[in-house]
Amino acid sequence: MANTATLSGLDLTKWRKDFINEYVRDSGFKPYMGTSEMDIIHVVNDLQTDGVTIRIPLLARLKGGGVEGDTLLSGQEEMLDQYYQDLTWKFRRHAVAATKNQKKRSAVDFMAQARPRLKEWSSELIKFLVIDAFHKMSDGTNFADASAGTRNTWVVNNSDRVLFGNAIANYSATHLTALGNVDSTNDKLTAANGSLAKFIARQADPHIRPFKTGAQGREFYVMFCHPLCFRDLKADTTMVSANRDARAREGGGMDSNPIFQDGDLIYDGIIFREIPEFYTNRTGTGRNTNTHLAGVGASSIDVGVNFLCGTQALGYVNKQAAIPTKKNEDDYGFVDGVGIEFAMGLDKLRWNNGSGTNKDLGIVTCYFSAA
Repeated sequence: MANTATLSGLDLTKWRKDFINEYVRDSGFKPYMGTSEMDIIHVVNDLQTDGVTIRIPLLARLKGGGVEGDTLLSGQEEMLDQYYQDLTWKFRRHAVAATKNQKKRSAVDFMAQARPRLKEWSSELIKFLVIDAFHKMSDGTNFADASAGTRNTWVVNNSDRVLFGNAIANYSATHLTALGNVDSTNDKLTAANGSLAKFIARQADPHIRPFKTGAQGREFYVMFCHPLCFRDLKADTTMVSANRDARAREGGGMDSNPIFQDGDLIYDGIIFREIPEFYTNRTGTGRNTNTHLAGVGASSIDVGVNFLCGTQALGYVNKQAAIPTKKNEDDYGFVDGVGIEFAMGLDKLRWNNGSGTNKDLGIVTCYFSAA
């Protein structure tokens, strides 16, 4: 740290624990992250072993019929269909600096000033890494950086887990052609089109497992939504009617009803969550070209990308928890710098048994009008 006094009374272990919890929470994706295979973002804590890649084994469901009655089981066993995903981790670092002159002008502890800024940076970094991972291609390339051929390969690999507008028939093995079938009249995000995406998730092979199952066996998926698509969903008459007529009347009244307040929408076992950053870049005023596709739809409309997620949609490797760092080169003691350092990896999980199938494991990718 900048000086001994900065860490006085501050337990380093607690700092690390609190910091990583805070920046992951503030990314907005913490409710869907966990170490269980039933989480949307499957977290692997690997703080001890060496190596730059972590291999995550994935096992498909058993498809055999088993045996009945007196039929011998020997010789009727089923081989496990084994897949895996390699995740590569990297060190991530950032820091802030201040001169002695700046520090003397402030009565606030330098670390106390720096910590919120570093946490904000970490949260944004995690958030946009997650967002970019949702729409990665089969070879791990970000959508915006992928060639037309790479996009076509991905859409063919995932033909049973993509949706263009309101009809499965809008699909094409040429990705750009399929996008051109999305119009601004019929192909908006609606409650019915969300249900269609859920149907696709259940029919896909291998299946996309639901995010969670309720006590009575009800299944839930989560759709992370482009903000302009979420706008259309809020205005959909079926969704409006559901919230007006069928929704339980909470004690909070207007404070809890989504007709009046912002927040998630729920319909037909789907939790719809708006992600504003699907529209905007991390820096500047431009559009997020990974999830907001300008001028590619019918009549050159914009198309927004949405992701209906089940379990293990993404994998997150936590290799080193965040630690505070300090600047050694201090210009003769005049400049202090404090920072953070952590190591992590993140990627979309795919069914890949070495045959090149590379189907997305837990995502139905949905393209709707974002006019």
